[in-house]
Amino acid sequence: MLHVYGIKNCNTVKKSLDWLNNNNIKFEFFDVKKIDLNSNIINEWIKNISTPYTTENLINKTGMTWRKLSDDEKKLPLTKENIINLIQKYPTAMKRPLITNERKVLAIGFNENIYEEKIK
Repeated sequence: MLHVYGIKNCNTVKKSLDWLNNNNIKFEFFDVKKIDLNSNIINEWIKNISTPYTTENLINKTGMTWRKLSDDEKKLPLTKENIINLIQKYPTAMKRPLITNERKVLAIGFNENIYEEKIK
């Protein structure tokens, strides 16, 4: 079963959930504001990220959370350790939704072409 990580009031997450429902794809939703995004979960994402994504794609640099970060936090290199720390401290800094299947990251954000290719 797919695992979808995001927040309910995010428009991109809503589009993704609608697409999954309209295509009769079963999934379990995890609200990143309500669950413990521990380092093990985030580390699994990093270890199992698939093309066309890189670990830097886990961070949403256009979102409100990123804009509110201190200049020092924004300047940190997006190393594995810094990505884990950033998402743990600010779960909404991650690009949403993040969709996994058996630990493998299938999609980050909403891209219908990628969903058609990797999820359907």
